[in-house]
Amino acid sequence: MRACCRGLRQRVLGGLLALAVVGCGRAPDAPPITPSADSLGIPAAFAERLATAGVGVEVLDRDGEAYALVRAGDVLLQWVDVRDVAPSQILGPLDTTAAIPDGHFHPDATSASFEAIPPGTVTRQQAADPRLLAVLNGAFFETPGRASTQIAFPIAENGRVVTGGSSPNGPGRPGSEGERWDQPLRVLALAGDSAQVADLDLETGAPLAEGDFSEAVASYAPDAHPTRVAARYHVLGVVDPDSTGASPWLLIATSDGLSPIDAPSDLLARLGADASGQIALDGGASVYLWNRRAGTLHRPSPAGGNNPQHLPHFLTLRRR
Repeated sequence: MRACCRGLRQRVLGGLLALAVVGCGRAPDAPPITPSADSLGIPAAFAERLATAGVGVEVLDRDGEAYALVRAGDVLLQWVDVRDVAPSQILGPLDTTAAIPDGHFHPDATSASFEAIPPGTVTRQQAADPRLLAVLNGAFFETPGRASTQIAFPIAENGRVVTGGSSPNGPGRPGSEGERWDQPLRVLALAGDSAQVADLDLETGAPLAEGDFSEAVASYAPDAHPTRVAARYHVLGVVDPDSTGASPWLLIATSDGLSPIDAPSDLLARLGADASGQIALDGGASVYLWNRRAGTLHRPSPAGGNNPQHLPHFLTLRRR
């Protein structure tokens, strides 16, 4: 599926698939409520999980049992039933003028450059689809403030690895020495109504484009995030809210910049997404989160001048 405007390329993720806070959507007189299936429009078993974890929430948006956005203390929390919501991956147009070196994190994959796009432009174009629920920034990239950039870690689209990653500033090239470089990478891999978070195998590239998992994004484990002390983050995990194995949900916890990455990661762990199965997307100045009801909740910080930083990779959530 291709976006119709300005050459944006969009692929439906097989099941996937948000330093200042802007317009956080908090109703001034709306106190947190006790989670319940009726109040949130979610499965009762998952509402019970929220209550057991002691999480009071303020509802910002919901779409039946398929999607909801709530504020839980200092964290914005989205949950997505991957059977009913089809997230999408958007990459900027390929920069055909840039050199294409070998990728660092996937065998036989190169590392092309992609044009960076204003977040507002992406949102305006995608919002023409009435099924759109949310837009957020995605993968780490290498050169903020430039017209195009390499992506730091591998991405797969439609069964093909489009970049093998280039990051000399993240965990470094495979085999680099020193604790700074010895950091794990994980992959959010999706297909149909299936989702998983797994360690990236640097020798084989699994689970990128492996088996049924044709769409995937590689990034840091939360405890390996380079700006984990005091910045904004998206942390994602997969849970089974009714404990049947038949209804996977993707949880996305976004911190507000006032607490370390432990806050969203701990919240997901309390809700059933074990820390070993979590992945953190690009953070800090790149964080973007827009919701159809609450508007822009996080806007990227300017990379120079007054305009928000442009980004080469986004995720969207939309009704199937």
